[in-house]
Amino acid sequence: MASTEETIDFINSIVSVYIGYFTVISGVIGNIINILVFTQLKIFRKNQSAFYLTVTAIVQSNQLIFGSAVRVTTAAFGYDPTRTSLIWCKIRQYLLQFTAVILATIMCIIAIDQYLATSYYVQLRQLSTVKIAHCLIAIVSLFAALYGIPFAIFTEIHVDAGCATFTPTFNYYYSFIHLCLLLGVIPMIISSLFSLLAYQNVRRIIRRQMPVVRRRLDHQLTAMILVRVAIFVITTTPFVCFRIYEINSPVDENNEFAVAVDRLSSTIITAIFTIQHAGGFYIFYLTSSQFRRQVKCLFHKIIRRKCMRIRMNRNRVTPQTVEESKSSKDGS
Repeated sequence: MASTEETIDFINSIVSVYIGYFTVISGVIGNIINILVFTQLKIFRKNQSAFYLTVTAIVQSNQLIFGSAVRVTTAAFGYDPTRTSLIWCKIRQYLLQFTAVILATIMCIIAIDQYLATSYYVQLRQLSTVKIAHCLIAIVSLFAALYGIPFAIFTEIHVDAGCATFTPTFNYYYSFIHLCLLLGVIPMIISSLFSLLAYQNVRRIIRRQMPVVRRRLDHQLTAMILVRVAIFVITTTPFVCFRIYEINSPVDENNEFAVAVDRLSSTIITAIFTIQHAGGFYIFYLTSSQFRRQVKCLFHKIIRRKCMRIRMNRNRVTPQTVEESKSSKDGS
């Protein structure tokens, strides 16, 4: 009969592998569809909020590939390359922190931008442009690239703990400043506040004279961003709290039951956290009827293009075909 620890480990492996692979595959597919919707449909092409959502989908796909996919593969096959290769250990840690900083910052920027875009005051609306969005993303990417360097420097490999940071001072900064404030409390407060303010602006937007299409787009994007921020807060809060506890209260490796419970808790909380990287498209699709119509329009557009290409290829007469037909006539 299996012990309690073995049962917990079995449940942990099931959750890690099957739910993990499902989350990664469905998440990458959903992010690709989001990218196509926000870049291929004409209504989104010159909209700064759509640009931010496109960048978010790209960065989230990187999080799924370099974070979740590696973790799931390790659980499935029992081989963790970050325990044997110091270079890969440092690169992976750098990429994870690089993308995490970008995502947290974009959540703040996109909420602030939507508040500006829906503001009653013209001066504030003029601060919400695609050109400014491009500049902000470039600045944020450069900052995140530089910010992630110390994480790569301080990351090491220990036989027992694997790939992690082991400097006490840096771990204090990592847990309380980086995780708690920069990736947790600050972006959650800013994004929540400005998304709610944008929602209030949209409720009063009918008083302003503007095209109906623009008004509907503002309503749609504000609702999507509000839902996106809500998911961000709901999934980030338990993850940040658990990571702070995990870093500052390591489990006794000699206590097998405590180790098994800690692994299962980490797997479940990480799976919940991964929802924000994998579930964007599906949340938008479920909560926005307008987005559902836009997705259908995208697929109709793609199918129509493929059908037109097939017809053109069938109807196209190549020079080789013409020469063959002439030679056959001459021969006859």
